[in-house]
Amino acid sequence: MTALMYALAAGVVMASASIVEKLGLSPTQPYAGLFIRSAAVIVFLGLSAVPFARYADWSGFTPRAVIFLALGGLLAGLVAHFLYWQCLKATSPDYAVPIMVGASQVAVVILSMAILRSRVSIGQLGGIALVILGLSLIQLMKPR
Repeated sequence: MTALMYALAAGVVMASASIVEKLGLSPTQPYAGLFIRSAAVIVFLGLSAVPFARYADWSGFTPRAVIFLALGGLLAGLVAHFLYWQCLKATSPDYAVPIMVGASQVAVVILSMAILRSRVSIGQLGGIALVILGLSLIQLMKPR
């Protein structure tokens, strides 16, 4: 699969998850929901360890890699998801998801430039400007 196909598939799965999570959040609080979500992931990973073990190559792990992956999991899987669910609890996925995705795109470019010293093209900067414009329009046109 190409990177584009993976990205498109991940987007469709995340969109589907947003709808399912909105349904699940109606009777519960976001922080409690994180425990259920995390438990489900742990159970699935445990059950999939045997049939999918051949996909887990542990040879490339270094202490630095483990620290960064664990930190990424805490940031994305706990902190960001908690904040996202707080937003999703208060509004609909058609508002929450575009704002979250747009904000993350802008942040990725800025953080990549600052931390990874990535070079950003004029086209990317133009794209970021369009994302910011889109986020502004979403906020301005939000139904009251």
